[in-house]
Parts: sequence; C-alpha cells; structure tokens
Amino acid sequence: MSSSAENPPSQALLSVSDLKASYDESIILRGVDLEVPPNSVVALLGRNGVGKTSLLRSIMGLMPRTEGKIYFEGKSIGGLRGDQRARLGLGYVPQGRDIFPNLSVLENLEVSLSIAGKAGKERLEQVYTLFPVIHEMLARKGGVLSGGQQQQLAIGRALLTNPKLLILDEPTEGIQPSIIDQIEDAIHLLKKEGNLSIILVEQYLDFAKAASDKFYILDRGSVVLTGESEELTPDVIGKHLTV
Repeated sequence: MSSSAENPPSQALLSVSDLKASYDESIILRGVDLEVPPNSVVALLGRNGVGKTSLLRSIMGLMPRTEGKIYFEGKSIGGLRGDQRARLGLGYVPQGRDIFPNLSVLENLEVSLSIAGKAGKERLEQVYTLFPVIHEMLARKGGVLSGGQQQQLAIGRALLTNPKLLILDEPTEGIQPSIIDQIEDAIHLLKKEGNLSIILVEQYLDFAKAASDKFYILDRGSVVLTGESEELTPDVIGKHLTV
C-alpha cells in the first residue's frame, strides 16, 4: 500500500486519488478518484461486478493489493491497517451484515461498546431511537432476527463506534420495504446531525437517489460518471445502470 505525506487536493472528509486494486493477476480498480465532503451522503452505483465492494474494502484497508492515495480528514491513511482506519473514524457495514448470530442483540452491541467506551454509551439511546426494534429485541439471538432487523442491528452496532464516515454496502438487499423506509429515515436524521458522512453502495436506485446528495457510477473498475443525485435521470440510469 502506498502512503504519501503530500497534502490532499481538497477539504473533503475522504479523498481517494488514482486508486488501483487487484486480486492476484486480476485488476479490479483502475485509477478511481472519489471525494466525500463533510456532512454528506455519497451513493456508489454500478452493475454487479464492477468493483464497488472492492473500492469500499480498499478504503477500509481490507484489500490485499492497492495503489494510490487515500486521505481522511486531510491525512494520508494508505499505509494504515484496517483496524487503525476504524479507530480514526471509519465505520463499515459490509454486504451480508456480519453480525454475531450466536450472540444476543445486546451482546452484539456490547462488542462495539467495549471499543468505543463512554462515547458509545452516549450514542446508544440514539440507536434505539433510530431503530426501536433493536431495543425491543435485546435478549434475542442475532441469528433469529429477520434480514431487515439484522441490517438495523449491523448499522446500529457501527454507529456505536462513533464513526465520522459510515460505509454501507447494499443496506437494502433482501429486506422488506418498511425497513428500507426506516433506514432511509435514519440516514436523513444522521446527516441532519451534521457530524457524519456516509458512502452508500446500493442497487435500489430510488432509495439511493432519495438518500444521497451525490453519486459516482463505476463500470469495469473506473468511475464513468459523477454528479448531484438529482441528476440521476432515466436516461442516465438506462445508459449506465440497467442490465
């Protein structure tokens, strides 16, 4: 991984410049540039297999081979491990949620609380307000929750680490419409607080457009279009996102 002492090109919370990533001999990302402003929601869109999850994993320091520059709050983080990036304020909810199915809901939350300490405990009531079902099911095992409830738990658990940037990979995948609405409401409320930005990878385009301020579209490992989310017109969707 590369690391640079150069100043970042902007005042963005996160700035990614010429990011390349590969698995073995397969090139996954081909010089991606991306910026996440403070207090914003950025949607990362594209057909399946174009590199969206690899980009998230590269930002989190979880890809085995990357090149390029990644700045967070003006500091280069390209040489840091994933756990070091998390401690700086990057929160990650991967596709598939990755909760602990054999632990209770409360025990899942306590994993984050053990890391975040007092700051996490202060945020616990906010998580219960955003997702009341979590408070109602504290004693239940994570594995018996519905997919949507598990997603709420995964997001809530990430929020307890007090991230400055929350990265959500396919948060609406396989869940019922009522919980999709709750997640969208939660994103709007979190943004309104003014101290959190979000990267949102999403296939459900109506949700992505409604929840985000700005979008990037990836194709074959490269950014092919970026703009304000209101510019996600049927023509744009048909050209770049329709299978």
